[in-house]
Parts: sequence; C-alpha cells; structure tokens
Amino acid sequence: MPAFKPPGQCPACGEWIPRHAAECDCCGASASSDWQPESDVYDGLDLPEDDFDYNEFVEKEFGKGGKKESSRRFWWWVAVLLIIALGYGLLAPMWG
Repeated sequence: MPAFKPPGQCPACGEWIPRHAAECDCCGASASSDWQPESDVYDGLDLPEDDFDYNEFVEKEFGKGGKKESSRRFWWWVAVLLIIALGYGLLAPMWG
C-alpha cells in the first residue's frame, strides 16, 4: 500500500484531511504514526485507566485537608486583626 499523503480520506477513520494537514483532526493519525489512530500509538504507555478518580488521587497524594483548615483559620484571624488595626488607625485621630 503506498504511503498516504493528504488531501484525501484518513486511512484510520475515513475523515477528510485537507491538503498540507499534519494530522487528522478527528482521530489524531499522522505520518509519524504511519496514519494509525492516536489511541493505537499510545497503547504501550503506562497511562491511567479511564476510571481514574481525581479526588481519590489527591487524597492519596496529599492526605486529608487538616493543614488546609488550620491555614484557613490563621488567615481569617489575620484579616480580623488587620481590620481592627485599620479601624483603630482611622478613628484614633478623632479621639484625641
């Protein structure tokens, strides 16, 4: 079979590929993959499965959010103290 060269129908999925296109917009097949669908190119890689659970991954990598809660409380108190200091700084000249 001769090598495919656009324009024409993609040998992998049949979608029309315009002239000078580097790859198929539909399936990702290209000359570098010998016009095989993109999914066939990556079959040998150790990619995560389709049932990947992001929340489970974050919990496993970073644990439960204990540190995050204490950090949030700290910044809340910093904000309260800054508001008090700002209020005192603005009202102090009126008092005396």
